[in-house]
Amino acid sequence: MTDPAPLSLNGMLLLADPRLRGSVFERSVILITAHGSVDGTHGLVLNQPTEDVALGQLLPSPDFKALADVPVYQGGPVTPNELVLVALRWNEAEARLDYQTPLGIAGAVKARSEGWEVRAFTGYTGWTACQLERELEESSWIVIRPLAMALQGAEGPGLWAQILRSGDNPMLALMAEIPDDPALN
Repeated sequence: MTDPAPLSLNGMLLLADPRLRGSVFERSVILITAHGSVDGTHGLVLNQPTEDVALGQLLPSPDFKALADVPVYQGGPVTPNELVLVALRWNEAEARLDYQTPLGIAGAVKARSEGWEVRAFTGYTGWTACQLERELEESSWIVIRPLAMALQGAEGPGLWAQILRSGDNPMLALMAEIPDDPALN
């Protein structure tokens, strides 16, 4: 008997378990953009916008003028000095979050003209082959089907709580109410 094919997490959201408090991933919402048993997993943190920084401030070259107002997010701790352009949109018909990554300047401009939301990310999240699966077994992450609010919801940690509250799982809704400092509970 052969092992069943591993479940693909492509396009899914990972929400940090509250026990990751104090880590770089505390209250993170991560879009999984690549997941495989050989190459590992790649994702982008959707709820860590940089404070009042747009792409035009980082790249003032005239080449980026059409994208100057694109918001910049901290995509994760891996290669934080690298920047990637990503197009995102909610696909209502299929109830999924569509994404295009990585994009060049022309691709990002084209995606915007077609109604995609374009974001710039510094860094990304990454796991080696089977590393994320081990962390899932340890309950470090909560896997959620993508929701439209991942793009249209609150910013920062508020998005994490909003997504946890949105489903019909009372345990997840309860997790959303855990204070930043449990000692204040």
